[in-house]
Amino acid sequence: MNLQHLFLNGDGRIGRQDFWIGMVILIVANIVLGFVAGLVGWAAAGIWGAAILAGLVGLAMTLPAYFLLVKRSNDRDYPQTYVQALMALNIAFQIKNMVIPIEVGGPSLLSMLFSLAIAVAGLWALVDLGFFQGTRGPNRYGPDPLSVPAA
Repeated sequence: MNLQHLFLNGDGRIGRQDFWIGMVILIVANIVLGFVAGLVGWAAAGIWGAAILAGLVGLAMTLPAYFLLVKRSNDRDYPQTYVQALMALNIAFQIKNMVIPIEVGGPSLLSMLFSLAIAVAGLWALVDLGFFQGTRGPNRYGPDPLSVPAA
């Protein structure tokens, strides 16, 4: 498996196995880097520093996640607008959390709506892209990844 192609290129298709391997790598990297960024940011500037650095890590992880999801949606023969909408929600949520890290009196309606939208879209991505088989044979995005020998 070519990790550079998996995380830095939106062309082609990938199967479920490569998708799950990529997702595990991204989740672990996001947790570790977000934790380290939060600690460093907290030590440097308190809650604002932690929120900004952790948010920047989240934004940086958006691009590899986008390419991974795009290739998997290509395998399902979906238009890329679904993934673009999910990534736009993610970016907006990261920026919102960097600007307003703590909400006095509990989460605002905006935070709850963001969280709900991301949860629903993320559940769709998990179930549809992670568990259902892709289009058999070639489609408009390339050959079937299950019929092509691994490079």
